[in-house]
Amino acid sequence: MPALGQMQNETLMEVEHTPPVHKKILDILPGVSGGVARIMVGQPFDTIKTRLQVLGKGTIGAAGMPPEMVYNGGMDCVRKMFKAEGPLSLYKGTVAPLLGNMLLLGIHFPTFHKTRDYLEAGDAPGTFTPWKILASGAAAGAAGSVVSSPTELIRTKMQMVRKNNILAQMKGAAAGGLNPEENYKGNWDCAKKIFRNHGLRGMYSGYLSTLARDMQGYAWFFFGYEATVHYLAGPGKTKADLHYSQVMLAGVMAGFGLWGSMFPIDTIKSKIQADSLSKPQFKGTMDCIRQSLKVEGAAGMWRGVTAALWRAIPVNAAIFLAVEGTRQLIDDSSDAVDALVAQVQGAEATA
Repeated sequence: MPALGQMQNETLMEVEHTPPVHKKILDILPGVSGGVARIMVGQPFDTIKTRLQVLGKGTIGAAGMPPEMVYNGGMDCVRKMFKAEGPLSLYKGTVAPLLGNMLLLGIHFPTFHKTRDYLEAGDAPGTFTPWKILASGAAAGAAGSVVSSPTELIRTKMQMVRKNNILAQMKGAAAGGLNPEENYKGNWDCAKKIFRNHGLRGMYSGYLSTLARDMQGYAWFFFGYEATVHYLAGPGKTKADLHYSQVMLAGVMAGFGLWGSMFPIDTIKSKIQADSLSKPQFKGTMDCIRQSLKVEGAAGMWRGVTAALWRAIPVNAAIFLAVEGTRQLIDDSSDAVDALVAQVQGAEATA
């Protein structure tokens, strides 16, 4: 693979030598491509993680459920899902997070770089200050949580439809099982019903835990990436001197930083978002933590972490490969893009 030094760009999200008219659009495209890669590679892992967090053996949600709906581990979860729901069940609820992550990474990367530029203004070139990296990552996480909270809510609700139907039938609900307003036929139907019945507050169910998760997680996500890049590049060099394989390795370390730091908070977030909005089991974040620790213990907060860490390897390698590949494409086609924009502007001026 070519070295990043062969590119004109020297940072992940900064696209140089382009007219101001379309520079901002090009700035977010690498992040958007990274968002697509994240979901297409990572959605099956996310589905398994969420099911284990909510329906893993010994969890609150597994109480009273039939054996085929209780999972002993990752492979047991996959086997039972394939048998009962088919292989495509691993991608259930994908549309909302796909659209959300295209926007999400388009927010994360620019926010991180702009915040870092602000904090490092006046620092010597090549300076690596850990707290500034962590603070910039936390800012990116906070900005992105506005998008990640509702999209993950919809994904989680879609993944729990079958479980909720079975539970409703076991409790003797009317024919059809679940309350029609909580029996979602698709992503759009889910979003429409939640907003109609519970408003904006319902769409942001679990937001506080999502905010805390994303601020902590993305602080260590970007720190893991930047620290690895700083180490691999060595003295007097920058990330522009690294090869794609090294950037992908740094991406894997970013993923480990993300999930290793925030997984217990993510578990609470998943439980709250999987809870009924009409008749919630949990009164809030702290109540969810208390009940979960009482029933599952501290180990329950880490249920599904193995799937998440395995996920981090291909997903984050794919994210940064997509980001850098898009940047390379933008760089290679910059002259053609400039010419096209100039032609359009010229036509508008003479119109």
